[in-house]
Amino acid sequence: MMRETLSHQTLTEEIVGKIGARRSTYGSVLAKSAIVKRNGVWENIVTKILPLHKSDIYTPKEKLDYGNFVLFETLISLDSLIEILKKLPAPEVLPSSGKLNPKISTITLGGYEVQVEDEGLQNGSKYDSGEDYLNVGWFFEKYHYKSPSKSYPKEAIVSKNLPLFPNYQIAIKEHMGMDVSRYPDLYGIVICLPKYGAKIEALNIGIEEIKLKIQPKDVDVKNLIGKVYCQRGKEVAHIDVEFEDNIGNAWIGFKPDSMYAMLVSKTNNEILDSRCYSILESLPKGIVLEIPEYEVEELISHGESETIEFMEKIGKPEEFAGTVVALANTKGGIILLGVDDHSKVIGLPENGYEDTITKILTGHCSPQVKYEINKRQVNGKEIMIIRIEEGKDKPYFVKDKGPYIRASATDRLATRYDLDEIYRWKKKVVGEITWKIV
Repeated sequence: MMRETLSHQTLTEEIVGKIGARRSTYGSVLAKSAIVKRNGVWENIVTKILPLHKSDIYTPKEKLDYGNFVLFETLISLDSLIEILKKLPAPEVLPSSGKLNPKISTITLGGYEVQVEDEGLQNGSKYDSGEDYLNVGWFFEKYHYKSPSKSYPKEAIVSKNLPLFPNYQIAIKEHMGMDVSRYPDLYGIVICLPKYGAKIEALNIGIEEIKLKIQPKDVDVKNLIGKVYCQRGKEVAHIDVEFEDNIGNAWIGFKPDSMYAMLVSKTNNEILDSRCYSILESLPKGIVLEIPEYEVEELISHGESETIEFMEKIGKPEEFAGTVVALANTKGGIILLGVDDHSKVIGLPENGYEDTITKILTGHCSPQVKYEINKRQVNGKEIMIIRIEEGKDKPYFVKDKGPYIRASATDRLATRYDLDEIYRWKKKVVGEITWKIV
């Protein structure tokens, strides 16, 4: 359910209040910024604000100064963050049109006097620790002091002593972990307020039970309870999970098509983290879906398809990477390693395949593809199940080869038409994104 729209002043007070309530947990505040100089004035492109845990020791990355474009990180105090928040003015509403008239203010970050022109604070949204949207790693609330739409330099970012970036968007993505080309709404100042009490580190969904692995930080495991809702057709299960040695097991009695889990404090009923899963969506980070032997045998019996590939062995690295990229560029899918083209289970002769796969995909795929590896015994032989997620950053390329797509049960290089379709899909997906609000 969406929150009602709150005023800039109300949201500022809300943020300051939450910082005050978590002051015993928070330590320094990490600020990551990309700024550009126009007419002799430094302007903010995007800044990410993240209070660190009091026990965290963080060394900011080295500044990248390209003259009129700078990427830097700096640590500030909580009081300095509050001062910055109070300097950010609310936009003026024009009586004639009802439109917002952005206000301009100047803040000090990393030794720079940075001009900020923004449209006011936007409501806080909540994200679980598995969300890679802003790479926080803990359950957090996001507030956004959004910039009005502007054009920024499109040319390459280059200096003789610094890394080359094709454009400022790629530079921001690689240095700050923020994909402004995919999420253009991130421009401005993004404030992330994490809860460091505890988080769900992993969730394993089995045939009839689920297992939660948690990571307590500021809240003792004895004061935590897991609340789980599972559903398959008309079957529904509501389960409370207690933890021992940070592990909790819950017997469901069926394999769920959808699941929602929350980690809750017994002391004050505070929600510390959450995870959700649906058979209709890509597998979220940190969730493992067990495939029992009989289901693997059924997959094998149906043969190869657009989403299923059999491989007796890895073979040539670029060919293996080509299949992975093709699946990521299409609908995602599964590679069954240790099964030949005739659906015969051969098995894997040796260990160490996980490291080999990681090296191949890291070295040959761009951008990096999301995947998950599981081992299973089938007819007494071990095979490997590699689940490839449909990519969100299409098109994916095999370095020095190009983009591949899946056509029936084969891989082929993408044509110009294929790429046009991918970009149309990407534009539609970005336009339709709505963030999960807990």
